[in-house]
Amino acid sequence: MDLTYLIVRRLLRDDDVQFSRNRNFEAYEDPQVKRAMRLYRHLQSLEDDLLALDDPQTVRLQAVERDEEQVTVRLVFSRQKGRRISYLAPREWELLLENERVSDILRTVMQRADEQTRQVLRAAL
Repeated sequence: MDLTYLIVRRLLRDDDVQFSRNRNFEAYEDPQVKRAMRLYRHLQSLEDDLLALDDPQTVRLQAVERDEEQVTVRLVFSRQKGRRISYLAPREWELLLENERVSDILRTVMQRADEQTRQVLRAAL
């Protein structure tokens, strides 16, 4: 795993990490760190949306597609009447699934999805 994904994993999974822009100004000039921060914010936002659900039954997987380059996840939130489409590289998908609560929510949501979506997700989980 390259440095970018190691940074993202550390930011996502280590609660003790404090990586403020003011204290690490020079590091933020590095393109890998910029990319890592962008990925971190994207994955954290997706995790937050899934973990904020009162009931996993209120979200539906509309479709999941996976190819060698990316995993596309389309979620439909019934209570907020919104949709979220996330395009993730396979390594980003793996980072997302490292959170056990997120994996459990996705498994619950997967049970109500259509058969094609379930097959794609089974391979990914």
